[in-house]
Amino acid sequence: MEDTHFVLPHVSEENDVFAFGIFDGHRGSAAAEFSVRAVPGFLKQFGQGASPTDALSEAFVRTDIAFREELILHRKSKRIIQKDWHPGCTAITALIVRNKLFVANAGDCRAILSRKGKPFLLTKDHVASCPNERERVTKAGTEVKWQIDTWRVGSAALQVTRSIGDDDLKPAVTAQPEVIETALSADDEFLVMASDGLWDVVSNQDVLSIIKDTVKEPGMCSKRLATEAAERGSKDNITVIVVFLRPVSTAERIY
Repeated sequence: MEDTHFVLPHVSEENDVFAFGIFDGHRGSAAAEFSVRAVPGFLKQFGQGASPTDALSEAFVRTDIAFREELILHRKSKRIIQKDWHPGCTAITALIVRNKLFVANAGDCRAILSRKGKPFLLTKDHVASCPNERERVTKAGTEVKWQIDTWRVGSAALQVTRSIGDDDLKPAVTAQPEVIETALSADDEFLVMASDGLWDVVSNQDVLSIIKDTVKEPGMCSKRLATEAAERGSKDNITVIVVFLRPVSTAERIY
């Protein structure tokens, strides 16, 4: 299991600011374990003067720089024995600031809203099979070629084109996230964030249907989705966060 996650009910002294994040590690869990501590830490450092979009982007980029600097120190101190060790992780973080939702994504984790009962996609996958991402990576000087079953980046044969870490593929595999902002209203029931282990086998619509058929308690819904993905044959790590955005009746929490 190379995934990590955080739930931050109090990002600042304000009561109506919340943050949630998932980090899906590859080539080891080191980047994900570092990021789950660093990203919330950087978010807390941003005061009211910074926009949430800038705060999220800076948190991702600064975490990436700090992690790669730590790897250099480890190599110099010879604490890393393994040769050609270049861990990385995809990352997704949601920031709720009063009635607005900001989602930053780098890689192939995904977030959706249940809006008017239908899935509203908040992210797009940053993978080498995407023509725009493939072109960006190639222009940055890193080879992308078809290997085994899909387009992959560099000698590491990475499928994702954005991540924290992966220092052997920088700057092409950037940590710069795409950030989307949307205003929340009574039409928005819940937010679902998950690593690709869920989305590989469960569609956006199925995710909403499963939650609507489950006791309305976030932990129960998350476990039900993860269990469903495993039963459908997901072979990847699975981490799911469900956030209810409006009050849930006592009956819905019990039945």
